[in-house]
Amino acid sequence: MAVPARAESSPVLRSALREFLEQLSLSRERVADVVLAVGEATSNAIEHAYRGHDGTVWLRAVEDPPGRLIIEVVDQGRWRLDASPERGRGLGIMRALVDDVAIESTREGTLVRFEVLF
Repeated sequence: MAVPARAESSPVLRSALREFLEQLSLSRERVADVVLAVGEATSNAIEHAYRGHDGTVWLRAVEDPPGRLIIEVVDQGRWRLDASPERGRGLGIMRALVDDVAIESTREGTLVRFEVLF
C-alpha cells in the first residue's frame, strides 16, 4: 500500500494494517501492539523523511512462512534528526512491542522491517 506522506495518511495505514492483522490468528492485544509499533514507524516516515516536501510512504505486510509476519515501512526521503530531548522514544517503543525491528537508512530512503511471530 502506498500513501502520500501526510499526517492524514497515518490513520489510513493503521486501519488497513489492523484489517489485515485481524484476518490472521493474532490476539487482540497482539494486533494492538503491532499496529502501535508500525504506526510509530509510519508516523516517523511521514514527519521526518520528507519535511515540507511531497513524498510517499509504503507499507507492506506478508505472512511468510505461516506464523511469521514481516511488515515493512519504506520511504524515499532523507532522515533528519530532531534535537528535542522530548523526542526519540519511537524505536524503543517499536522494539518493546514486536519480536524484531531492523532499520536500513541510505541516501535512497529508509526501510523499517518488523518481524512478528505468532
